[in-house]
Amino acid sequence: MRNVRFAVDVTEGRVQGLPLEGRSALVTGSSRGIGRAIAVKLGRAGANVAVNYVTREREAQQVVDQLASLGRQSFAMQADVGRHDQLGALFDRVASEWGRLDIYVNNAIDVASFGPVMRLRAESWRHTIDSHVTTFLLGAQRAARLMQGGDGAIVAISSLGSRTYVRDYAPIGVGKAAIEALTRYLAMELGPAGIRVNTVSAGPIETDSLRQFKTFDEMKDASIRFLPARRMGQPDDVADVVAFLCSHDARWICGQTLIVDGGFSLLGGH
Repeated sequence: MRNVRFAVDVTEGRVQGLPLEGRSALVTGSSRGIGRAIAVKLGRAGANVAVNYVTREREAQQVVDQLASLGRQSFAMQADVGRHDQLGALFDRVASEWGRLDIYVNNAIDVASFGPVMRLRAESWRHTIDSHVTTFLLGAQRAARLMQGGDGAIVAISSLGSRTYVRDYAPIGVGKAAIEALTRYLAMELGPAGIRVNTVSAGPIETDSLRQFKTFDEMKDASIRFLPARRMGQPDDVADVVAFLCSHDARWICGQTLIVDGGFSLLGGH
């Protein structure tokens, strides 16, 4: 058996030849939760990462500092990506900093409505749907223009509510379903340019956002009692799959929605 040798930068303590080394990434909504885990995971895989936030400046700077400790280039920018002018400014900043983009992760959404469908109001419904699908469309368009060299990756984050009933979740579930549909169209039309587009559909993940739902305790209890791993999902469980989809190892995965739920969708009536 041949000896396998790794080139190690002793000063920085990094192993060279990481799967995303030298690539640039933008992760929206990356100051906390799943977005933060994705940003850090991409950095550990070698990517330089633009961190986006709306209100949590301190947390966003903590992510930047963590990425810097890994030897990565990073910056944080405030932008409400549901506002199209601010979304455009975010991509302008990426272009100014790096001149290109290799990875775009569409994670941030702005939810304006929850509740039973008969109580939903048109204005808040439109806002929630628009923050999902229109933001993904415009972000993917801008990202594609910055992707050069025929090896780009766009990944959106969805959830099981896109295909199953979750109480009080209709605006989000419908928005996520639209993201999954748009993924297929983007994949077909951007594929010839060497850009792969996929979506990760996450099961219940223990985050501050999910704790706002009335059904959080039920989901956590079901996860602990019935999932094969006997635990609830964590942000890193999603981040690891996103990083894989952004790598060359996932080169033959295109236009797909990968369900990452630890088996939660198998529980049926539990």
